[in-house]
Amino acid sequence: MFGWNINNYDIKLELARCSNGIVYMAKYLPNQQYVAVKKFNLDKNGKQVTDNIQDDVLMMRLFSHPNLHTFYTAFVRGSDLYCVSPLMCFGSCRDTIRNCFGTGFPEIFIALIMRDVLSGLEYLHRRGYVHRSIKASHILLNQTKAVLTGFRDCTSFLSHGGRVTVLHQLPPQSIRSLNWLAPEVLEQNLIGYTEKSDIYSIGITCCELANGVEPFADSQPTFMFTEKIRGNVPTLLDRTTCPAVDEMIEIIATANKTDSTIAAETQQIYLQRTFSDEFHQFTEICMEKKPANRWSALKLLSHSFFKQCRHNSILDVTQRFGMQLSDYEQLRDESLQLNNELNDLNLNDDNAWQWEFE
Repeated sequence: MFGWNINNYDIKLELARCSNGIVYMAKYLPNQQYVAVKKFNLDKNGKQVTDNIQDDVLMMRLFSHPNLHTFYTAFVRGSDLYCVSPLMCFGSCRDTIRNCFGTGFPEIFIALIMRDVLSGLEYLHRRGYVHRSIKASHILLNQTKAVLTGFRDCTSFLSHGGRVTVLHQLPPQSIRSLNWLAPEVLEQNLIGYTEKSDIYSIGITCCELANGVEPFADSQPTFMFTEKIRGNVPTLLDRTTCPAVDEMIEIIATANKTDSTIAAETQQIYLQRTFSDEFHQFTEICMEKKPANRWSALKLLSHSFFKQCRHNSILDVTQRFGMQLSDYEQLRDESLQLNNELNDLNLNDDNAWQWEFE
């Protein structure tokens, strides 16, 4: 469906930058479909980074579920690797927090997102995989669904022809996900960890989505680790849980790098809202210190927290809160010179090849 000639992709906008590449919105001219094109420069990135990118793409190829992110094709042109994926028009949940919901998502929005994420996660766990990097930046949104991405740290319980019961090693990219990791992952002891570590990350992510603040954003790693080992975790911030005024203002200001006046206004928003008892209970179950006390992804899907999803959809909620889609045809960053630079490359089609997976 999608070819390997980058000149067939009309690059319109830069959507995001990550540590290793740039994501663009593009229109594939042969079928007029809008896609996301992620570009990596292989010369600028070392072998370890290149291997990580390949692992991410290879892992996505193993899965087929509507709530797990996928890709259409991947190819190399010159020194650049391009990965073409479905366009998730609202970007990541972290992007949506920054752009629309600075103090966190409405509860119904979180319920709809988490229902989709848990559906994809249940599929992963059933197939013997653990994600190990669930957080707001790894949940992508469009007008109809949420999908889980960020499979670079995903790994299998299958080893040497058999299935192991626990894992011990830290995820390779764990430095970027420490705040979301379960205590048993961080402890690195002989007991190890299982897929229940992903459930803990679900609870932390719920707090991130509800509060609009990265968990443990104001904490040193050693303090964060100690708190988790003790069983202390973030909480949903509303009128029933908001801490003292001065403490709350300091947390908000530190996490979002804002002044105390804005932080005080944010705290007032927290004090004026109340999350349901079901939502509080749901996050508490996810963040139980003992993995055995956490529900499985399948059981969590039956939690009463999701009853509110029955007569709602992500499309309804996004429209209700003013998240309107732009006319893609009218969007173009005139300062973006990528097309001209690509067209000027003195390369023939023989130099364009599909990523070799076999």
